[in-house]
Amino acid sequence: MRAEQLRDAVSGIGMTEDMRTAVIRNVKERTEESKTGNGKARSSRCSKNHGSVWRKNLAVAAAVLVAIGIVAVPVRAFVNSLVRERMEEMPKEEKETYVDTLKEQNVAADGFSRAYTKQEVARYQELTKQYQEGTFPVQALPQAESEEEAAGYEFCYLVPTATFCLPERDLTDEEILEIIDFFVKRDYAYSESYAKEHAEEIAEEEAKEQAAIDENVEGGGITEQEAIETARQKLADIFGMTVDGFEQNAYYNEPEEGKRADYCVNWSNNIAHKFYYFNIDAQDGHLVRASYSGTSLHEEPAVTVEEAQGKIPQLQAAAAETMRSQVGAAYDKVYVYYLDYEDGSADIGPVFYFVMEDQHAYGIAYTWSGTLHEIEEKDIATLEDGEEKNMWDGEEYNKATVVFRELAE
Repeated sequence: MRAEQLRDAVSGIGMTEDMRTAVIRNVKERTEESKTGNGKARSSRCSKNHGSVWRKNLAVAAAVLVAIGIVAVPVRAFVNSLVRERMEEMPKEEKETYVDTLKEQNVAADGFSRAYTKQEVARYQELTKQYQEGTFPVQALPQAESEEEAAGYEFCYLVPTATFCLPERDLTDEEILEIIDFFVKRDYAYSESYAKEHAEEIAEEEAKEQAAIDENVEGGGITEQEAIETARQKLADIFGMTVDGFEQNAYYNEPEEGKRADYCVNWSNNIAHKFYYFNIDAQDGHLVRASYSGTSLHEEPAVTVEEAQGKIPQLQAAAAETMRSQVGAAYDKVYVYYLDYEDGSADIGPVFYFVMEDQHAYGIAYTWSGTLHEIEEKDIATLEDGEEKNMWDGEEYNKATVVFRELAE
């Protein structure tokens, strides 16, 4: 999915206008820079893409997946037996309708007629928890095949344009549950359909991956299970999380130019929109990257560049402690990276780069309010202070200037 294809309202997650702008801005930045190798964007090594339609299906989680790439949702990605049972009991005709609609819709992501209110965002998050515990809507989300039909509803999903038509009043709990149920059912139906339709291709890919893993282990590398255990410990150490309530997936990434082979281990909750990703070096098992993506990252208030500069010392201290406790490598220099927009606002947060004697570096990223969301092994040779960028926000390009400067210890 390309950033240029994102619509005004990013699908699946209730967001204010500021939140959506930040998400789309982030998508464009990471998309463009993954092509050039510049800036702080990280090209995902956790992706398991299976075509454009598959990516469109995953657009319901776009706001949280953009930072780490698109990852296929497994058919059994429901850790709660009540949700799984609900999906398995879905009539065949209903599944086919979801699949056919997705294939026919010529859009990159769902839209909303308005942004969610702050109250709706909070209730959405609470209701996702209740949904996973077995609280389901009384009825299905109404779907309209034309604007004329949609006009007869106060609340519905307009199928041709993939738009949620929301009432001007706040959504009820029932209506929010209907939206959640719609997303979960649609993802389940399509992922099941894809798995059946491409069973042979998937089996071949899995066999090829297993052969590469076997070769890696024979060459002295670690096993996939060892990588999983390392990532599980890092999940607790870095983010203070356990795997309870999350679906686990692990993939092997073969060596690429400038990159060693690694395992991507991830834990995802597609209902609550929370995702944790870890890349573990396939030879010696060291942490290459740890990343969290979730709605909380996009609920942060915007800050001015002046405010951002005032926050840097405290965040630098926090990053240094993270470097000490989670990486444990000695470093010679520290740099800070963020974007300074023409309107006077700063990017979602800074990245602190701890540079070692051999110029190898680790980037540690925070939001401006202090939420740690990424640690990554990084080559900073291409980063340049003062570089100008044009960042797409969904409607227009915004000029931004790279701030990349050395910090005193």
